Amino acid sequence: ANLIVRAQTSATNVRTSGISRTKERPLPRPSTRRASSKTMSQRSFIVSKQVLSRYKTITKKLSSLGANEILLDIDKFAFTANNMTYAHAGGPPLNYWNFYDNLLDDNLRKENGIIPVWGFATCTKSRNPIIAEGSRHYGFYPMASSVVYNPSKASTPSFTVARSDSELAAVYNSYLNTETDPFYASLSCENAMMVYRPLFLTSFFLDDYCSSKHQNVGHCVLTSASSKTAFGLAFQLRQRGVTVIGLTSERNLGFCESLGLYSGLYTYDSIGDIQSNETTVVVDMAGSHDVNLSIDKHFGTRVVESIGVGMTHNTVLFGDRTTLSDHAQATRKFFFAPAWIRRRIEEDATIMERAASSYVEFTQRSEEKRWLEFNTNLSVEEVYALSESNSVNPNQGLITRVQPTS
Repeated sequence: ANLIVRAQTSATNVRTSGISRTKERPLPRPSTRRASSKTMSQRSFIVSKQVLSRYKTITKKLSSLGANEILLDIDKFAFTANNMTYAHAGGPPLNYWNFYDNLLDDNLRKENGIIPVWGFATCTKSRNPIIAEGSRHYGFYPMASSVVYNPSKASTPSFTVARSDSELAAVYNSYLNTETDPFYASLSCENAMMVYRPLFLTSFFLDDYCSSKHQNVGHCVLTSASSKTAFGLAFQLRQRGVTVIGLTSERNLGFCESLGLYSGLYTYDSIGDIQSNETTVVVDMAGSHDVNLSIDKHFGTRVVESIGVGMTHNTVLFGDRTTLSDHAQATRKFFFAPAWIRRRIEEDATIMERAASSYVEFTQRSEEKRWLEFNTNLSVEEVYALSESNSVNPNQGLITRVQPTS
C-alpha cells in the first residue's frame, strides 16, 4: 500500500485548498532548463552521522542517462523538525540514511549521510517513455540540486522508484505529478504542501491510533506542543472531544496559546502543576529524557501509553529507558507512521479520503488563523544550522534549495 498514491486517488476536492499567503521573496521559478546530453553535475548537502552540527556541500559529476532514467532538478524543499528526526533516526531500525547513500562514494558514506526532504522537482531530461521533460513532481528527495532515478513503475499521475535497500518503507517511494495530484492547486500552495502534508498525515494517523487503542481515554498530553505535528494532532483530538494538554518551552508558550488548540499549556519546568487524575496518553514529539522523567514522576501509572514520535529537542531517547519507572518503560512505544498507515489502509478503504478531508480543514484553519509564515530567503546552510540548533521560530515554515552549479 502506498500512502501518497492512495491519498491522491481519494481527495478530489483538495485541489481548491492550500495556504497561498506568502510575504517572502519567492525562490526561483521551477526549472525550465533542458539538461545537456554531456556530463552533468550534482551538488549534495551532507552531514556527519555522528556529529550532526557538521555539514558541507559536495559536487560530483553525473554521467549521461541510461535507458529508462530521468533527471530531476530539485526546485525547493521544506526543512522541519521532522527532517531532524530523520537524521537522528538515520541508523537501524529506520535507516533513513539508506535512502540516498547511493549518492555518496564509499569513503564519504561511512561517516556522512544525506537527509531526505519533501519537495518539488522538475524533470529536465527523460529517457523514460512515460515521464515527460518539463513535468513537475512532489515527493521524498535528497538534499541535493538534482537527482537521477530509474523508475520501477510509471504512469501519468505518478512514478515509483525501487530503493537499493528493499527494507525501507515503501511509503516514501512514489512521486506525484502536479498536473494530476488532487492535493495540488497551484504554485501558491506548494510551500504549505511541503511543510504540512507529511506532518499532518502523521498527526491524522496518530489520532487514529489513539482512537483505536485508547477509545475511552479522554486526556492526552503532547510534548513539543509548538511543533507542527503536535498542533496538527491537537486539532484532530479536539474534534473528538479529547482534553489536550500541551508542554512547551517558555519561548514558545505565547505561540501555543495563540493556536487556541490546547485545553491547558505548561512549560517543561511546571509539569508538576498539571491538575488531573484522569488516565492519560502521552504523545512525545520532543524525545527529551528529562521531560519524560518529569512526566513519569508526575503522572505515574495514570499514563496508559507514552507514544514516542519525534526528537524536536535533538536528544535520542528511544534506546535509553533505564532511569524511567518500570511502568513507564513498559508503556513506552515508538510510533512509526508508515507501518500504521499501511495497516489501516488495508483495514479501511475510506481512511485516506477522511485524511484528505481533514487536511483541507486543517490548512484552511491555519490560513485563517495565520499560524504559519514561510521564509524562503535562507540558504540551505542557514536553514540547516537553525534547525539543528532547535532555533526555528514555531510560526515559520522554512523553504530552501541546494543551489546548482552555474
